[in-house]
Amino acid sequence: MERCALASLDAVLCALDALARRPEGRAPGEPPTTFTSGESLLDEHTEALLGEGRPERQTRVMVTLPTDVGKGELRRLLEGGMDIARINCSKGDAGEWSELVGRLRGVAQKLGVRCKILCDIAGPNPRVSKIPGDPPRVTLPESGARPRLWLCKDVKNTRASLGVAGDAGGGDALVVGCTIPEIIDDLRPGHRVFYDDGKLAGTVKLVADGAALVEVDFARQGSVKLKPGKGLNFPDTELGIPSLTPKDLADLDFIARSADMVGLSFVRSPSDVERVRAELEARGAAHLGIVLKVETTPAFKQLPRLLLAAMRSERVGVMLARGDMAVEMGFVRLAEVQEELLWLCEAALVPAIWATQVLESLNKTGVPTRGEVTDAAMSSRAECVMLNQGENIVATVAFVVDVLKRMQEHQDKKRALMRPLSVSRLE
Repeated sequence: MERCALASLDAVLCALDALARRPEGRAPGEPPTTFTSGESLLDEHTEALLGEGRPERQTRVMVTLPTDVGKGELRRLLEGGMDIARINCSKGDAGEWSELVGRLRGVAQKLGVRCKILCDIAGPNPRVSKIPGDPPRVTLPESGARPRLWLCKDVKNTRASLGVAGDAGGGDALVVGCTIPEIIDDLRPGHRVFYDDGKLAGTVKLVADGAALVEVDFARQGSVKLKPGKGLNFPDTELGIPSLTPKDLADLDFIARSADMVGLSFVRSPSDVERVRAELEARGAAHLGIVLKVETTPAFKQLPRLLLAAMRSERVGVMLARGDMAVEMGFVRLAEVQEELLWLCEAALVPAIWATQVLESLNKTGVPTRGEVTDAAMSSRAECVMLNQGENIVATVAFVVDVLKRMQEHQDKKRALMRPLSVSRLE
């Protein structure tokens, strides 16, 4: 009943009135969507945000493009089924993005196809900054001891922190910097910290002046090498940093001129959405689509309010950024969470984008795993599936297009279509 929730509830109430033999019953008002209009409205909203799509399949294909992709590969991607190009604004600059958009538009025009462009702003994306000396390796010893590290505002000035540690055991801890130093002020003992999509996990034990002492609880395969540039997640921490960085505001100037959609990374509250809407309007780009990237625990918990704020714009979508979500909310909850996100998007008649490492092994090595083929099939329940850049991206696009064509005969959102199965025939 996602696409016609109020109409369904009214129908149930009328049936209950009839069963209870209430003489007057209730006269339901006209619902905003009926049993027939909900599906067409979702299709209209999807086309407005993501483009017309292809006649042979309902789910669009989005591909993250490197700035140096050539015209030949762009042609093969468009011919193979790419409907939307994604530019990651955390890499490259406006000059490189502008050249990429020019090449893409030119190739698409020659082929006579349309290709929407989504630009993801980087947002306040905390990463490891400096590590004194050579990149160290964190190893969990068999003795059960827990290695510790200092997450610092300034790796050059940790003496005060080490002195405060005292008997806490931070004297021999590794020192690691953070690209957004203000986050250190928001950390509290007991808060979890994840490194590089959960390859390393720890808990804050002590907060000192300009640094936090983190005790490592988990290391994938027992040992992980720390490297600058890798991401950090703080699922328990209420971050006081603004949603748009100075770099994001500068990038919005380019996006307003060149893109069809803006991806709002690390969105946390409705005020974040209002800020982006205001910035786009100030640049004369209120018509641009807004894609909410749900990748943190606060974004998941706030999604109904985020949607209500975003739906004041004409074109709205939600990206299920399942990599960061799995780290922040736990892998055991990922399947449940992505189901809830799909249902809520459908109830809001907002298109959903299935993202993060779809067919990653195929893209990198040329051979898919069984699990990721099933994951690709699940993406048919969204209005769009996103693929990362990779050495075998052209073949990966062809593969996922084939999967989507087959699955749309079996499934419409979460509803099984129950088509006749040729394999069941005995003759």
